[in-house]
Amino acid sequence: MSLKKEIINYIESTTSWQIKDADFKVVLPLHIKRRYELWKASIAGKNVLFVRGEEEDIRRYYKTVSLLEESTRVKTVLVFETLSPTDKERFIKQHISFVVKDKYIYMPFALMQIESENMTLLTKKLKQLTPLADTILLGYLVGKVESELMISQIATLLNQGIREVSNALAILEQYSFVRIEKQGRKKLVFFESQEEAFDYFVKQYYMPVKATFFTNSQIEDEEIIYSSFSALSQHSTLVDNGLPTVAIYGKNRLLLDKLDECFEENAEYKVEVWDRDPSIFSVNKTVNPLYLLRFFDNSDDERIGYALDNIEKKIKG
Repeated sequence: MSLKKEIINYIESTTSWQIKDADFKVVLPLHIKRRYELWKASIAGKNVLFVRGEEEDIRRYYKTVSLLEESTRVKTVLVFETLSPTDKERFIKQHISFVVKDKYIYMPFALMQIESENMTLLTKKLKQLTPLADTILLGYLVGKVESELMISQIATLLNQGIREVSNALAILEQYSFVRIEKQGRKKLVFFESQEEAFDYFVKQYYMPVKATFFTNSQIEDEEIIYSSFSALSQHSTLVDNGLPTVAIYGKNRLLLDKLDECFEENAEYKVEVWDRDPSIFSVNKTVNPLYLLRFFDNSDDERIGYALDNIEKKIKG
């Protein structure tokens, strides 16, 4: 069966819609015709243009969809056989319609999202990961939070309440990073694709740093967790000639209150205030190296890029 038939059968069997071939005028640049497979159709009387492509850079689709909808005056729906949770979220944020074969339908113009794994009608967009959900995902990626743990065990590991951990896991479940199975009286957590989780974590635009300031106060050695370039230099051959940067949990008021703010030229440290405890899953008094892959992901410095490549190789083994 062709992909076109599979997609149509999937949409029709998952929704109450009937999809018919349509014949409407489409005048497109030659490069669009060469790069994409286009299917003209109608859904509930609305003309729709299904678009199939294989772009390595997902951002190319943004311009393509804009061009198609502007030139055809019909809704464009991207078609995929697979799509990572990261790219799924990006399309939803851009309000770009898409279908993933046998997995997901998102068509804002039809006011619905359907995830067919449980046939649940979703009335909300995917939630952004909370700090705790982000931390759990990090723990899984670095081998500290394993599959088949009970929710209560994860809560103990992170020193968090069971309800808070349950809520965080529910968000991860929405992204298909975990599934939760009830076995007797126990609820066990099973983690899914590590590769997709890794890509999502590193590419997240969401940063744990909520504020920064400079201080000339001394910080006890046992309280120091290095971050930013100070941490990167400890996981590479790069030399940090600037102010040491340290990360402090925003709820650690005891430490924050005893640090005096000052101008940069008088400072001993640059302080990052984090929305989660940076010491959790820290490595050798630095924030976890996976955070560094996220922080410096868009750097154009070749030396930093080389350092990040080496860090990623070590993490992946």
